Amino acid sequence: MGTRTLVVVAVTLLVTTLAVPAWADPVAPPPAVSGGSNYDYYYLDGCYRQPYQVVDAFSKAPTIIAYQLAGMKQAGQNRLSIGVYHHHGPDDGTAMDSTGGRLPPQGQQNLAGLLADVKQAGFAEVTVVLHPSDGNDPRSWSSWQDALYQENWQLIQSLHPIIAAAGLQFHLDLGGELTASTDQSLLLRYDQQLWQAYTAEFGRADTVGFSINGNDPGQVLNVGKMYGASPPSIVDMHIYGDEYGQFVYNDQQLRQQGLTTQPVIIGEAYYNDKDAASGFAQAARKTGRQIYYLTQWPKTRAGNTECSRVDVAPPTAYAEYAAAGF
Repeated sequence: MGTRTLVVVAVTLLVTTLAVPAWADPVAPPPAVSGGSNYDYYYLDGCYRQPYQVVDAFSKAPTIIAYQLAGMKQAGQNRLSIGVYHHHGPDDGTAMDSTGGRLPPQGQQNLAGLLADVKQAGFAEVTVVLHPSDGNDPRSWSSWQDALYQENWQLIQSLHPIIAAAGLQFHLDLGGELTASTDQSLLLRYDQQLWQAYTAEFGRADTVGFSINGNDPGQVLNVGKMYGASPPSIVDMHIYGDEYGQFVYNDQQLRQQGLTTQPVIIGEAYYNDKDAASGFAQAARKTGRQIYYLTQWPKTRAGNTECSRVDVAPPTAYAEYAAAGF
């Protein structure tokens, strides 16, 4: 190779390198496998779900949970979202005690054991969703509660190595639907402060930030304020009803705030719902924004109205979303 050729190659490489800003968000590759479910409860007693949360109760029902994981995998699911519910106080069957900024030893063992079983069942990826509850939920604060903020942040720090050690591809949701909405200045402060702390310690490659309630038009408007110049590389959005219209609206608002390349995880949607699957597929084509994958919530669109939040356990069926390519 002559000297002139070497110079041309060097210049070409330099121009190519400069053409991609160092701060550009990585774009997730197209998913090789399907999405799946939010797997939070392994049983319902009518509508009563409190003592059947899969992390809190894992040590009480490991065989049942392993069997259900195998059933979901066999039904075509390959990704899961798993909630970690916690508060400053005694375990209530769903929310574990996070006093001191960490779960009790049994809670830590339960999370590690559950993630090991998820991997053993053959799932490709998991999102772990933090659900600070009761007084730990910043939406309940009337003034800034620094001790509870610190407890929540320390809990995340203590859980991160447990999740990473599972050997699964994962994302961490720093707060389920905790994106600040209109006139939620305390929550916005919480989001900004926790995002800065998390990214300083762990970076932003393994987190969705805070998932967005896509049915609350005020939440998506605060995304730019929350993350500033360093948004997450993937966005987690929850949408129930008018899936096409809600997705298009949220996409437009994200674009106006500079989030143009981030793929979306549909972190919650109606259970095994043909209309939702069709709406999301149409919206993705309309907007050009990739839906990386979808994890359905165990609530049917026209299900038991007495069960306000969950009416399916376990969430095994996935055929409607699979048929639409999710």
